[in-house]
Amino acid sequence: MTDAVDELAPAAAADRGRGGFVPVALGLGVFGLATFGFLGLAGKTLGPALFAPLSVLWTLLNAVGIGLFLPFEQELGRTTAARRALGQGNRPVAAAVLRFGVVVGAAVVVVSLVATPLLASELLGGRRSLVLLLVLALVGMGLSYAVRGLLAGNGRFGHYGAQLAVDGVLRVAAAAVLAALGVRDAAAYGVVLVVAPLVAVLVTTPRHRAELVSPGPPVVRGDVVRAMVVLLVASVTSQLLANAGPLVVQVLASPGEEALAGQFLAALVIARVPVFLFAAVQAVLLPGLASLVGAGSVSGFVRRLALVTGLTAAIAGVGVLVMWIWGDALVGLLFGDEFGVGQEVILLIAVSGALFMLAQLCAQALLALGAERWVVVGWTAGLLALVVACFAQGSVTGVAATALVVGSGVAVLVLAVALVARTARWRRTVVGEVRHG
Repeated sequence: MTDAVDELAPAAAADRGRGGFVPVALGLGVFGLATFGFLGLAGKTLGPALFAPLSVLWTLLNAVGIGLFLPFEQELGRTTAARRALGQGNRPVAAAVLRFGVVVGAAVVVVSLVATPLLASELLGGRRSLVLLLVLALVGMGLSYAVRGLLAGNGRFGHYGAQLAVDGVLRVAAAAVLAALGVRDAAAYGVVLVVAPLVAVLVTTPRHRAELVSPGPPVVRGDVVRAMVVLLVASVTSQLLANAGPLVVQVLASPGEEALAGQFLAALVIARVPVFLFAAVQAVLLPGLASLVGAGSVSGFVRRLALVTGLTAAIAGVGVLVMWIWGDALVGLLFGDEFGVGQEVILLIAVSGALFMLAQLCAQALLALGAERWVVVGWTAGLLALVVACFAQGSVTGVAATALVVGSGVAVLVLAVALVARTARWRRTVVGEVRHG
């Protein structure tokens, strides 16, 4: 949810004079509020035990779906906008990216279907129907991200924001209908996650293909694939790190603790609200980092980064404080009293969210500096640390929350050290060029 704004921001900043950022922000706001509404209605209607498999389905969609398909929006948006600025069409690069996307999507479908027995028994409460819904929802998610990339690259921000808004409204409206009818089947809410994005794409995409794709100069397909692979690895590892909590709970829970995954997701949704707010900070302030690097302005880059870091720390600090004081009460207010996991667990989740925000900030700055490999190293180190932390002793939810903190902490440490080193190296390069220029 937050990443949509993170990666659209460069194009949005370029077109802000034409009001491009406003419809995207409005669409994202509607989508975000609708997400809370959808999960809240589903949680209250199903109860913790029945909500648990839906919560895992939701987590898999966010961890795997966003991780896999966000890079396609990034690359399509970036390359389309760059070619558009030069008066060139995007068809060759769009074809290469989409062809690669079809291969990735097909692989995901095949793996998911082959692993259906394992996914159903270990993660989805034995419900094979939820595996099918997961596959269909992933296909719909991939389509929506690809279309949004083309919309962003062509400056069609009204359509972009409308797609987010329509998707969100459909989700919460359908959940409200199911709740009013008293439907207590997780699969029914899973169908909503399949249908809503597909309908949103159909309703909001321009009818004429030429509005999004036009002829242009050829592209080296190998370069596109290499760029996409790096983005995919970084994106998947970061999303797994961000969303692993409910999956960890589901795996560690004993037969009598089926409700814990749903309860943990409820706490995660509330405690991670600052991460959603952080997207607005990135959208306004981070896009300029790449342009500052291009201009060789080391001091401007450092000042911008310090400003964003201060605002991020402020948002994170307020979020942790609010969760420390009112976290359990807020979970009960949105989901119901049955979803409480304890103040300590909510506080740990909030701390992990704060660390994840700082790690995202470092990753974005490293990408601006062209240090993609260090971004992959940082997120991978964090994910490995999370897995190791899962072997600690304690309550299931406590271990999962602590693992999120450890994983995000290691990620931000590695990424921050890499950022300091890379910035210092860039400074020396710029100074050397000035002296010999």
